[in-house]
Amino acid sequence: MLMRRLLLGVLLLHGAVAFGDESLSSALAAGAASMQAGEAATAAKPGEPATTALPTPPTDVVLQDPATKQKYLGAMQRYYQYREDGYAYRSRVFEWQLFSSRLIFAIVVVLVLAGLSFAAIQFYVAMITATHARGRTATAPPLATQLEISAKGIIVNSSVLGVVVLALSLAFFYLYLVYVYPIHEVL
Repeated sequence: MLMRRLLLGVLLLHGAVAFGDESLSSALAAGAASMQAGEAATAAKPGEPATTALPTPPTDVVLQDPATKQKYLGAMQRYYQYREDGYAYRSRVFEWQLFSSRLIFAIVVVLVLAGLSFAAIQFYVAMITATHARGRTATAPPLATQLEISAKGIIVNSSVLGVVVLALSLAFFYLYLVYVYPIHEVL
């Protein structure tokens, strides 16, 4: 609806400039009647913002003076150029957001897959270690777990490291899906 009104206004101005004064007043009158009919259909309730993108049509006093009429037409052309530039800018912003969203999604998928593969490797190493430990003794000793926290960093060495990595990877993916990925429509 907004785009239709914008195009109607541009066509009216273009026709008015191309066909001279007589057709200008008739085109503006037809445009004003069309806009009033549209505004009546989409009238905003008190306290709500207006939903139209078109300025109010000029009065007959404004259109009678040739210099004022020319300035009005120039101002309307600049107004529509401003609106067109704004739509083009917002379109480029949405294109960039779509590209960056896809890029971030690809990076997240690669990180989650790397975490899952690392967890699988850790499970495999723990399984091989447990199998070799059982073969050497009748009762397998519990697998050693080492946790070292220092100023240099954190060191976790455990047979359940695969579970820790798997949990971290899935938690990261869950947080991405809940807080980053959702798309909310903005009106």
